[in-house]
Amino acid sequence: MEPEEPRQNRTVVKAAAFLAAYMSCCSVTKAARAAGIDPRRHYAWLEKYPKYKAEFEKAKPIAAQWLKDKAIEGATDGWEEPIFYQGVQCGTVTRFDLGMRQFLLRGILAEEFGAKVDHNMHGSVEVIERLVAARNRFAKAAPPAA
Repeated sequence: MEPEEPRQNRTVVKAAAFLAAYMSCCSVTKAARAAGIDPRRHYAWLEKYPKYKAEFEKAKPIAAQWLKDKAIEGATDGWEEPIFYQGVQCGTVTRFDLGMRQFLLRGILAEEFGAKVDHNMHGSVEVIERLVAARNRFAKAAPPAA
């Protein structure tokens, strides 16, 4: 029984390290690398250990919030990119994720920035009548069967 305990303790430590890393990167691959495990180990734990699965479910909203914060940061604060001239860096420029900014505006201010689509139907559509008429036209145009 004693050889099992150190192995189990090591698994618990690795699982805790994985979950902590996952909450701060929202990536199974990066979290696995940080915890020193293969990403497939995480999926095996999900199937084998219900308690681990429950802890991972608790970690998901935290990881999602981290990801949301990063998206907002890229849209509002941006990031610095170097500018080179003849192979020498001569400055930097701040870049912003304008696509994410637009997406965030559509979500937060849908009335003002949302898609302007009229989903109301104008006029009448007689679908069955149109399908019957199309079938009749097709039957007349088709060559007779030999």
